[in-house]
Amino acid sequence: MNEHTKEILDAIMRAMEIEKETFDFYTRAEHKTFNPEGKRIFRWLARTEEQHYLKLNELYESLHEGGRWVFYGGSTISLDPAGPGEKQVSYDTDDLQALEIAMGIEKKGIAYFDALMEKTTDPDGKSMLKALRDEESEHLRVITEKFNAIKG
Repeated sequence: MNEHTKEILDAIMRAMEIEKETFDFYTRAEHKTFNPEGKRIFRWLARTEEQHYLKLNELYESLHEGGRWVFYGGSTISLDPAGPGEKQVSYDTDDLQALEIAMGIEKKGIAYFDALMEKTTDPDGKSMLKALRDEESEHLRVITEKFNAIKG
């Protein structure tokens, strides 16, 4: 295994750790909040982070065993619509702080995938990492939208 491949594998392993930590955070946030809108968003975020972790694990195994990138067409997990009568925004201070933390997490994820794309010369690898980065950007957009609605 050459040094570049080892560096990419190490970076993918770190990305997996980040996805796991993010999943854990969103799962805790979902269980902590009593607001249905908050639960819905944190559950969606956790599910997409879990999917990212699984895809990165598949990528790690494929690169390690055969030096091949895997295809990632994007997440198939959509954000469920708000339920009937569900308040669109009604977080308490702790939920607002959770959203602030979530924004920071997603920004770090975006930067991490950008850095990993720069190290990757394989076109399929760049495409996969871009899809993951774009999903983190969508997470940031949703979180920021909710955060701004709360802040007024």
